[in-house]
Amino acid sequence: MPVLSIIIPVYNVAPYLREGLDSILGQEVQDIEVICVDDCSTDSSPDILKEYQAKDYRIQVIRHSVNKGPSATRNTGMKRANGIYVAFFDPDDKVKKDIYTELIQAMEKNGTDLAFCGYTTFPNGQEIIPDFKPDKAMKPTDFIQGNKYIQSNNDLCFTWRFVFKRSLIEDYNIRFIEEIKIGEDMVFNLSCLMRSSSAIMVPKALYKYRINNSSSLMGLPYKPFLEESLQRQIQEKRRLIQKYKIDQYTPLTNDLSENIILRYLPMLFNNLYNNPHQLDKQQGIQNILSMPMIREAFRIIGFRNIYPSWKEYLFYLAMKFKCTRLVCYELNKTFV
Repeated sequence: MPVLSIIIPVYNVAPYLREGLDSILGQEVQDIEVICVDDCSTDSSPDILKEYQAKDYRIQVIRHSVNKGPSATRNTGMKRANGIYVAFFDPDDKVKKDIYTELIQAMEKNGTDLAFCGYTTFPNGQEIIPDFKPDKAMKPTDFIQGNKYIQSNNDLCFTWRFVFKRSLIEDYNIRFIEEIKIGEDMVFNLSCLMRSSSAIMVPKALYKYRINNSSSLMGLPYKPFLEESLQRQIQEKRRLIQKYKIDQYTPLTNDLSENIILRYLPMLFNNLYNNPHQLDKQQGIQNILSMPMIREAFRIIGFRNIYPSWKEYLFYLAMKFKCTRLVCYELNKTFV
């Protein structure tokens, strides 16, 4: 049994794949299995995987017969995992050579079920550390209590900076929800955290997150699955908030609602204007403003001004009261 299983979802990342695999294979922790799941890539990624598999016995390659998305791809990898610990890695990124040493040592020293760290974006070099009490094993509710902006700061996002005990994942049968293709990682992370006995955050930027990958999911112009995926994501987050009574410890519902309006709503509008099949933009706006997750966010925020300017707040009111002609007029200035 290897110490660590590293699961790598691969989809059309040929320009970055060798650098990413070299980063993983150069880890201080050598007793690893590297499970690469090719989600039906159409570039040279499969050939690169075969090349590396031939060079290093620790690499396993699985290939989907059809494209299934990032959640299903990670789930496929978990079925094959045998390590004591499990980590995920995105192959267009890089990691410092001691990331898994640091996280596993923190877990073993403190007896936690999971650990995670900060990251550095590259090539611009911005360092980001989550806003949790560092270097201290804590129960889930105590761990999240001091953080009021878990959602908006992405402090529980990005599964790639976590290490989990595989027994935690298997004992509770925790999996990525395959209908969620954007933001699936926070749902998975939160599910693991709230079922863990304790967790720890290592306040070091040990992961290197690439932000100039034009082929990444967030760089695509039109996402036909966006609305369904976001609604399913929010539905699951609200379920977890209610199940574990998280709002008693930190105002996650308020933070989530503000994030829906400030980030997801512009994302949906952008998707609408990039949709070649939706010619009636005013009707598309009406449909977006009528989405249950949007209406619920408006209800929770009410008349609080969450914007830096009054002009933006007036636009918020127009959206809240579904003044679609006015909203369409303003959006046309931006997108047309």
